[in-house]
Amino acid sequence: MECWDRLHPTLKLFVYPKTIAMQFALLFLASLTIPVWLTSSGSRTGHNSDNTAPAKSDDNKVINWEVKPGNSWLLQNSAGDCYLYVNIKSGAGASDKPRVPLNISLVLDRSGSMAGEKIEYARRAAKFLIDQLSTSDYLSIVNYDNKVEVTSGSQPVKNKEALKNTVDKISDRGATNLSGGMLEGYTQVKSTRKEGYVNRVLLLTDGLANEGITDPQQLKKLTEKKYLEDGIALSTFGLGADYNEDLLTMLAETGRANYYFIDSADKIPQLFARELKGLLNVVAQNAWAQVTIPEGLECQHVYGYPYEVKDGKVLIRFNDIYANDEKAILIKLKSRARFTDNLRFDCTLGYTDAATFDQVKEGKPVQVKVTTDKELIKTGEEKDVQEMLALFESTERFDDVMADVDKGYYESARMKGAAAVKVLKEKQVKYNSPKLDEQVKKMTTYVQQMDSVKVMRESEKKMYQKMNKSVNYETKKVKSAEIKL
Repeated sequence: MECWDRLHPTLKLFVYPKTIAMQFALLFLASLTIPVWLTSSGSRTGHNSDNTAPAKSDDNKVINWEVKPGNSWLLQNSAGDCYLYVNIKSGAGASDKPRVPLNISLVLDRSGSMAGEKIEYARRAAKFLIDQLSTSDYLSIVNYDNKVEVTSGSQPVKNKEALKNTVDKISDRGATNLSGGMLEGYTQVKSTRKEGYVNRVLLLTDGLANEGITDPQQLKKLTEKKYLEDGIALSTFGLGADYNEDLLTMLAETGRANYYFIDSADKIPQLFARELKGLLNVVAQNAWAQVTIPEGLECQHVYGYPYEVKDGKVLIRFNDIYANDEKAILIKLKSRARFTDNLRFDCTLGYTDAATFDQVKEGKPVQVKVTTDKELIKTGEEKDVQEMLALFESTERFDDVMADVDKGYYESARMKGAAAVKVLKEKQVKYNSPKLDEQVKKMTTYVQQMDSVKVMRESEKKMYQKMNKSVNYETKKVKSAEIKL
């Protein structure tokens, strides 16, 4: 069933220009997550208990996935880097199944900078979210400035009018205790956490954290702990020019959810459509991939998602996978010695089927052979893997360039940007890649406009930087800006 056909009639009204003032509310339907049953130390409560049936294979092909090396061959007695690419794609899913119930906490910034339209839009967003939930869902609403208050504790959504009346009482005041609001959101979700529910905190802010825990690394550790121990994810929403986009992006990454930059109302319908499409079409939950590293290799980096390395294995946790979704990671491995024997990678994908609640677990072995034939090395290169490597490397270089601009190091940024574009252009020509061509255009435009950025007013520069960082974030996540309903 098409996403548009599944929208509530009231919801459709929000997509048209006449209702743009109300569309801010839509962003808060960020997608879902379900408790993670793997931890870095093994399994925890939930579907992986002793009473659970063994994991099954995916005979219905809810998920299709492939694993490819950067090259099928390695030169014997050589040393260096090698790569392993994992691509996961989902199908349309079953249209006749009920959606997964929600257990979410909406955490709203009510600091003084939220005065006027911002706090009004936040209230409307909360009310809109209430209207879309059912009695099987749990919702809590938390507000924060220098103090943290629970507007409504976590409870089934039964009396919607009473909930909306409590939202009307939220007004702007005070400073920004972001950590306090976030922690209370986690507490509320955990208090009603159930197996089979999706659990997420939605955090909205328009400013800098200046009360409570303000150190980014401490906030990162806190978010990671809540995700690993309690299976609660975090989506972050940044409003305007004055919040810390690097912090909110990092928290969303660590919280295994989504980051959104909100600059103007006319972009809200597209963002909402993408989020709502996922919310209505969860096909797999608790998704993870694991790769056993052959002896003699070590994992240097994983592009695309946060990862953990332990006991010779790389673990990547994806959380939810939606209908017609795509997840991509690229593992960079470095040899500790020369290649003398063939390499075998044992790759495993696991998830919970959202329609049947069955645990699914599939394995795929990948072999890379050593050879003395240099011609095989040339022909064994996987074009699509090399293309993704070039793309992922360019996004990291782009982040580095933008970090220099943040610091006012314009000449350094210009030099780094020009060098990155040159390398990327060479890769684009070699692989004739539309993806790389698009990235070349983005980075070239950014470098060419650096003189203009240098003389921008501070507020304009902040918005410009947030926009480009948001676009680069989307590229890392293999997300398309085009929305098709």
